[in-house]
Amino acid sequence: MGLKDVINRNLDRLTTEIIPTLRQVADEQLTQVRAKLDHFNRALADKALPKERKKRVGHISLETKAKEASQGKAAASKAKTVPKDSRKSSQRPKAD
Repeated sequence: MGLKDVINRNLDRLTTEIIPTLRQVADEQLTQVRAKLDHFNRALADKALPKERKKRVGHISLETKAKEASQGKAAASKAKTVPKDSRKSSQRPKAD
């Protein structure tokens, strides 16, 4: 068994066993870190806003969503109607 065979075997083991295992461990740890950062960020945001402001922000958010929804319905109903001018241009002229 030569040095070349030992190196090839070790490289094969590295690429098939060790690297995938390391990648999986890194992915799991990254997921945990993201979850902790998300929790920390939410805790900071919760402490940053006073209770009265939180209620007002929630109310404003609901009002904005309602307004956007009503505008979306109005835009959809306008798109369904055809202007009178476009109806005239689509009519064929009478043949004599």
